[in-house]
Amino acid sequence: MTYKEWNAAIMVTSGVLVSAWVAFDALFGVDGWRGSVAHVAADMLWAIGYVVAFNILATIVVTILVSIVQREELKDEKSDERDHAVAAKAMRNGYFVLSIGCVAILVLLAFGAAPVLAVYALFGASMLAGVVFAASQLVYYRIG
Repeated sequence: MTYKEWNAAIMVTSGVLVSAWVAFDALFGVDGWRGSVAHVAADMLWAIGYVVAFNILATIVVTILVSIVQREELKDEKSDERDHAVAAKAMRNGYFVLSIGCVAILVLLAFGAAPVLAVYALFGASMLAGVVFAASQLVYYRIG
């Protein structure tokens, strides 16, 4: 796998793991979905920080391990037209998911859903869009 493919795989992994943790905490945590909007929003900010930290650490570890296994440095190659096309298609997929998620959240709120659920839904839609973006990159790099 190339450096860009490894990064996409790491992004998918971090998105899935942190989203699963947030879902578990929402369902079985101390406050869960019954907490205040401010508390849940602060938790989502921490979760985003965990995603960023996981991505950074995992990229460093994977780069080191792959370099050891391949006996040569895993380098990020220069972007070419294919990379731009892959990014554009993947971005399209991610934005589509995010757009649908935002409309769904507005519909939930219009029908009287609790604002706390909207915070979780906003986080979930954003994470799902990020995972779709990264997974799309993996697929397009593999088939292209």
